[in-house]
Amino acid sequence: MGMKARVLGIVAGIALIAAVAVSAAGGAVKADPGITASSITIGGTHPITGPASLYKTISAAETAYFAYVNDQGGVNGRKINYIVKDDSYDPSKTVPLAQQLVESDKVFAVYGSLGTAPGLATWDYLNSKKVPQVFLATGDSYWGFCHYSKCAGKKYPYTFGWQPDYPGESKQYGKYIAANYPNAKVGVLYQNDAFGKNYYAGLRVGLGAKKSNIVDAESYDVATQTNLTQQILSMRSKSADVLVIFATPTPTIVALATATKVGWSRQATFIGNVSSNRIFMLAAAGGSNGADLTNVFGTTYVKSPTVDKGDPGMVLAGTIIDKYAPALRASFDRGDTNIVYGLAKAWTFVYALKQAGKNPTRASLVRSLNNMNTKADPFLPAGFVVKTGRKDAFPLEQLRMVKWGGGATGDWEGFGRLLNGIR
Repeated sequence: MGMKARVLGIVAGIALIAAVAVSAAGGAVKADPGITASSITIGGTHPITGPASLYKTISAAETAYFAYVNDQGGVNGRKINYIVKDDSYDPSKTVPLAQQLVESDKVFAVYGSLGTAPGLATWDYLNSKKVPQVFLATGDSYWGFCHYSKCAGKKYPYTFGWQPDYPGESKQYGKYIAANYPNAKVGVLYQNDAFGKNYYAGLRVGLGAKKSNIVDAESYDVATQTNLTQQILSMRSKSADVLVIFATPTPTIVALATATKVGWSRQATFIGNVSSNRIFMLAAAGGSNGADLTNVFGTTYVKSPTVDKGDPGMVLAGTIIDKYAPALRASFDRGDTNIVYGLAKAWTFVYALKQAGKNPTRASLVRSLNNMNTKADPFLPAGFVVKTGRKDAFPLEQLRMVKWGGGATGDWEGFGRLLNGIR
């Protein structure tokens, strides 16, 4: 072979190698932000400080569950890196923090962020960026209704709730009051934002023809009002004998204690399940608060560390807490269902992530979240199902009524049938 032929052969070989390399590069699928061969980065905003900081055990429990999953090999071989940012339950802080998660931390999904107002403040941004906003820690109905259908001219297909929605829950209280206290005069205390108004709207629907029994509805500002005496006295002055509280934990505790201190005797009190946590009730009844918890009702949709002690799911929960978040053990033993809530929601996220495929994308995660159907979550009560589908973006639609028993050292007692299809 002559020199010219050898040179041409070498050139041809180089060209072939280059062509193969270009072809391989062109065929490679670029991973979405937050995904590497060994990790998945997610993040969310939570009130570690501020007026809703009693919820901080939720993100701590979620962090523990993801650490547990990582020690089991992760999700399809990838470890979960979970970033938690403190927004103090202040939407003006939530917005820049969400932007940091997306633009600086490069998260695959925004997961578990807490609060209705913070969720509403960020869902336009996250949907415009096509970043999944997964399992907001709030039961407002927007997340389900606006997922498939337009709300104010927009759809929010990347936003997902998880827990039973507030209007569906409060509708059950309205039905119960109408059936069991038909002649009661009802006073309502609610947070003066979308969270409280969602709850209040459902109560009126549930009361039906008895909604005229509402004699007073008092609102409060969670950021500025720590004293609720004026609202409590107003409802008492109108002879309300059933109190309904749609508030976060601290105002709920304050309201229960204040009602007792002013000598307001009532037939019954109903509180939203966001605050029907045993440790909050113990705080209301204990010490200087001294709240009378006679005939206090609520609902639940997760297992209880105290009521369900010995249940396999609660045994698993305790094992996870002991290894990955031992600081939570004392609260868990006192019945902190926020810990169980965090574990249950994190379990569902891992379930959805597994169904999103060996090499998940944001699009495949959204498809998975739109097609969930499982009763296997070990932290949910028997009979509860996490299910979504075509035109149904409400994962949990079941509740159990509970009533407080045992006074200052008591606990919640479930009663009645399982409430299905609460919306």
